[in-house]
Amino acid sequence: MELLKKYDSFIVNNAAQISSIESTLRTLTYILPGRFEDAEFASEAPRAATRLPPTKKPVPSQHARYTRYWMRSSKLYQSAAVMLTLLQHTSVLLEMGAQKKWGQDTKWKLIMIAEIVKVVCRIMILRKTSHRSVTEPAIPRREIDPSIFDAEKIAYPLESKGNGTLQSSPITREHYHVNDTWVGQRTGRTRPKLTVALSMSPKDYLVSRTLLVEDVRKPKDLVHRIEGIGKVGEYLHVIRPLIYVLAIRKWGNRAWRPWIISLIIELLSRYIAYYYYTTRIPGGHRWLSTLEKEEQMRRLRQVWYYLLRGPLYEKFTKIYINGFCDAVSTKPLISLLGSILRDYQPLWENIHYYTSS
Repeated sequence: MELLKKYDSFIVNNAAQISSIESTLRTLTYILPGRFEDAEFASEAPRAATRLPPTKKPVPSQHARYTRYWMRSSKLYQSAAVMLTLLQHTSVLLEMGAQKKWGQDTKWKLIMIAEIVKVVCRIMILRKTSHRSVTEPAIPRREIDPSIFDAEKIAYPLESKGNGTLQSSPITREHYHVNDTWVGQRTGRTRPKLTVALSMSPKDYLVSRTLLVEDVRKPKDLVHRIEGIGKVGEYLHVIRPLIYVLAIRKWGNRAWRPWIISLIIELLSRYIAYYYYTTRIPGGHRWLSTLEKEEQMRRLRQVWYYLLRGPLYEKFTKIYINGFCDAVSTKPLISLLGSILRDYQPLWENIHYYTSS
């Protein structure tokens, strides 16, 4: 716990610098592949590092409220969620290392083990949440720029006590004005300046002060429990990646069967979820929480990755990408995009987790 407190203090006290470093690292990860030998490792390592671990001060969003509730309610959920998130964020790096050091056969064995662990973790999460859809990531994510902590430091300055704990120091006059806020001398509470309120339209100001139904729901009620046919769809979603890997092990990565089997399971899972939410939830999709809608849209967007997988990529997508890259190779600026696409092609073709969840 002492280490976590020191980590929190470090994040708060160096928020602006950390934000700048993370932004630079993320930019580098997109342009490094293909630039030199082992550039893939050099790009993937900082990408994984900037994702983990998250700060302990996530924005109070629905996702943060929901996942934080279950993290605090169940040690089993916490363990499964942390393990699942670690695997998701480091799987590409682990696959690259296994392929380089031990070869293809060991790589696919490692992928199969990782998928088995993911399935177990997701099933544990499903059962501990009374069969609510698994949201990803399963732990609170940092959804805001950490530089806002600078404002918190000014409005609520922290001082270290002798025992290493942090406490708020008295607020003085130099703390009154923080960007567009001021701190009351008597109450010590942060309020927006009058000029900020006057600059907004009455509608926008009222909307910013309005509580939605989701804001007053209990955290666990932000995701509906699923029953009956809904469970079938969720379990299909959970086991699909493992079935895909097993099919690849049997028929190969360039065969149509693994691709078709995975796509059928994916579409069946999506259809069952749509049918369940439309017919079994009062109000249908309109009454799903924002968190549920975001998760369903995230899963729907993943279907596009099938364009970069297996035989469809080899026989269709790859041809069009190569044609595009050839067409823009002599054009200023746009040729840079074509060059980046070409650099990423070996990763799509050889690294399973670049196009698979």
